[in-house]
Amino acid sequence: MTLKEILNWIFPYRCIICGCEILENSIFCLKCFSKLTFIDYPFCNKCGKILNSSYQKVCESCSKYEREFDLARALFVYDQYLINLIVKIKKQADIYIAKNCANKLFRKYNELFSNADYIVPVPSHWTRILKRGYNPADIIALELSKISGIKYKNLLKRTRKTKYQKEKNFKERLENVKDAFKCTEDIQNKVIILVDDVFTTGATLNSCSKALRFAGCEKIYCITVATTKSL
Repeated sequence: MTLKEILNWIFPYRCIICGCEILENSIFCLKCFSKLTFIDYPFCNKCGKILNSSYQKVCESCSKYEREFDLARALFVYDQYLINLIVKIKKQADIYIAKNCANKLFRKYNELFSNADYIVPVPSHWTRILKRGYNPADIIALELSKISGIKYKNLLKRTRKTKYQKEKNFKERLENVKDAFKCTEDIQNKVIILVDDVFTTGATLNSCSKALRFAGCEKIYCITVATTKSL
């Protein structure tokens, strides 16, 4: 028995939702795993949110507002069962969970990584990194880089500190992050995997994508662990 196996036997990783014994190679127990909503058809061709009807091609938000990215994809619908997972990445820098999610994302959307030049995290403002000690999107992006072999590159910087998006509506979120990001390099004709933890309205990812487009980026694929339901 290896040291890792011994440690797992003595201190087994527990389900992040209920704390029970987990499935093999998972972060959930069987009961909680059955409650999760994985992204599956029908979903929006643009932002990847689950749609109410297979007759729809894009969600209401994507039909109303211009998206700077080419498409966005996620693993799960962000609901009450996913809160603990996101909290553990966002507030506790849980590498094990980030690695598990990165593996699943890479397997599910492997084709998006085939021609990518860089994996780029959505940046946090330096004051929030100082407070937390890390940028949550970095954790997922670094794991995706290790798994895929695609170079991780911190191309984006926040030009100003923005307010938290949580309590804002769609238009307020767009305004809050408008021109809040800058690309630090010329990336003519590059294909970028842009990484964040959760896609809600897409305002932050859109603003980041705009900065990447301005620097010459050809294709932008947004990858997140979870996404909210479509309107």
